[in-house]
Amino acid sequence: MNSRERVIAALEHRQPDRVPLVEWVIDEGVMDALLPGCDYYGFVDWIGLDNVGLNRSSWRRDNVEYVDREKGLFRDQWGVIRAFGPESSPYPVEGPIKTPEDLRTYVPPDPEKGDVLGALPEVVARYRGKKAVGAICRDAFFNPSHLRGMEAFLMDMIEHPRLVHELIEMTQTYDLRVTRKLIQAGLDVVVFGDDYADKNGPMMSPKHFRELILPGLKRAVDDAHAAGAYVVKHTDGNILPILDMIVETGIDGLNPLEPAAGMDIGRIKRKYGHRVALLGNIDCGELLSSAPPEEVRRVTRETIRAAAPGGGFCLSSSNSIHSSVRPENYLAMVEALREHGSYPIRA
Repeated sequence: MNSRERVIAALEHRQPDRVPLVEWVIDEGVMDALLPGCDYYGFVDWIGLDNVGLNRSSWRRDNVEYVDREKGLFRDQWGVIRAFGPESSPYPVEGPIKTPEDLRTYVPPDPEKGDVLGALPEVVARYRGKKAVGAICRDAFFNPSHLRGMEAFLMDMIEHPRLVHELIEMTQTYDLRVTRKLIQAGLDVVVFGDDYADKNGPMMSPKHFRELILPGLKRAVDDAHAAGAYVVKHTDGNILPILDMIVETGIDGLNPLEPAAGMDIGRIKRKYGHRVALLGNIDCGELLSSAPPEEVRRVTRETIRAAAPGGGFCLSSSNSIHSSVRPENYLAMVEALREHGSYPIRA
């Protein structure tokens, strides 16, 4: 069983030969510390990842329209001002839709123009049929909320629900077309990466999630499935109040099940493991960033025992291998998987 077959087996709730190792983003500094002088492909092969992706955002510091180079501020194709920070993805600072009236004259980007595939053709040429090729895409929350600004968008759910619907419809016209083009270019797994929650709970009520966000998520999932891809829904935070609805959309996998937000992977495995594969959930906060390697090995072993029996599980971090992760701790996580991740696995 090769890496792609291993991931697909897990997403189909089957038991592969061993637990797949999956990660969507790995910091370049962590890679270089473990394998000096490597590129992303060399590291993926060396560490034994069963998936492969683009491992970076679509923005580089040399290909953006700066509005303030000193502060790292630039304007993206949507007109959103973003800022570069220490991680791979810049964060939104200000959106162009200040009032509902601004949407009437706003012109969204054209999905038929520009290099929407990025480095995907290179990745597919190298790994098609060998590793599960994945990419982070958008569903129905991040792009519309970034256009308005997060606080304004959340208030719109109460005060201007029609505007929320219009923003989602407009952004999905672009996002779903781009996702289809990625699938047609060889993408195996679509990762819808819009975060709905923080550690305390969802950023909106379950009622507003069901009425405003869920239809767009369902549309995105169905569209990706129709194009021939598997779907993993990624969202940080405590999503327990809306988890039933997310699973109802028909996603194949759920990631990353953040333990610091109370997402107990054993409990979720018992309740949802027959319906959705789980991908997670080694804490990339305190555990991978500051705990001793022995503690990482212990937690990884216990996570495998809680989530892996019967299949339908991939091991990954609780978000990404970011710049603060200790390289030796990531290696300890991988080594624990190699030692304890071969089937059969008992709880």
